[in-house]
Amino acid sequence: MFSCSFLPLEVIIRILSFLPSKTLPKLRLVSKQFNSIISEPYFLRLHHRHDLNSPSILTAFTVSSQSLVVELKLLRFPKPNQTALTAFWSSLLEERYNEQSQKAIRKSFLGDRVRVLSSNHQLICFVSDKEHFLFDPINQKTLEISQLPSASSSSSSSSSSSSLVSFGFLSSTLQYKLIRFFLPFHPICKFESLTLSIKGRNYKHHLEISPWKSQETECPYLLQPYPPVHTDGFLYWTTKEAPTKIVTFSLEHEKFSVLPPPPCFEDNPNHDFSLCGIRGNLWAVDYNALEPNMEIWMVNGSNGSAWVKTHRIDLKETLTRYYRAFPIKIHDIQCDCVFFQVLFPSRVKIYYTSKNEVKDFGELHHELQCCYYTDGLLCL
Repeated sequence: MFSCSFLPLEVIIRILSFLPSKTLPKLRLVSKQFNSIISEPYFLRLHHRHDLNSPSILTAFTVSSQSLVVELKLLRFPKPNQTALTAFWSSLLEERYNEQSQKAIRKSFLGDRVRVLSSNHQLICFVSDKEHFLFDPINQKTLEISQLPSASSSSSSSSSSSSLVSFGFLSSTLQYKLIRFFLPFHPICKFESLTLSIKGRNYKHHLEISPWKSQETECPYLLQPYPPVHTDGFLYWTTKEAPTKIVTFSLEHEKFSVLPPPPCFEDNPNHDFSLCGIRGNLWAVDYNALEPNMEIWMVNGSNGSAWVKTHRIDLKETLTRYYRAFPIKIHDIQCDCVFFQVLFPSRVKIYYTSKNEVKDFGELHHELQCCYYTDGLLCL
């Protein structure tokens, strides 16, 4: 009989939490100890937290508005080096697939305005004007979510209102949340929420889905009418009025609050700001139209009391003309490189920190949304 008695329990748990989820069912058969560890909700949360920083799978989505098709492309690579990045963008832009990339998975929709929401704990949320569903790209399983709340016939905030949909994961409670906000937010924000809880033990986890619930809460802020950024159980917006504020919405408590902004959030007409939620972190991007350049800040600390500037990217050679509004879409931020897209004209770029240079990867003729797939223990 297998025994790990020579290792402390904390070390065993840590080692197992770094393993891919597909190997864990086999390890459950090794010993009662392994079975007990892998079955615990604590282990599920720990495995999720470690995988947020794993660069093993990059997922890219391309949307064709004419054919109403979302194309999902997966790339696996061991570490974010230049060879792997080159292979990824080659497969994305030139339809060439090699041993590091998988051929695209295609999914058709029944509506327009297809958007891909954040990837959270193994699941990716796709939303169109007629469909909501969760997709597991590794097991290629789909769970369709009812678009309308159960009490929609009596709800005053019906589908005739303009709305924004957000998707997030609460690691503390092992719950996904799908929230539909109805515009305008101010002064009372009306929204509908649907909770999907991870239940079960012995590696037989499943989703328990609650009915849609209509609610409202006070929102004394004039928020930008854009989809919010999600990270670590919170949604984030910037405000319309100056000085710019960062407003948060707790998925657990379903209340609004204000996050202290980074030092770059000053009342300057030549600056524009954007928020990103990448790898479980909140990032603020400060675009200076006159220089031009952009600074990237990361929130440090649970209450956002400290911000750290991680990158400063010179855009003089990248932007061909003056852009007053923010002309860049950030796809990924790492310590040694930044993936971004110049929107006018649409071109893919990568900034390498060690070389302090921006490399052009070519023109992009369709919409692109990127996120890192988070490995998990759930099977739909």
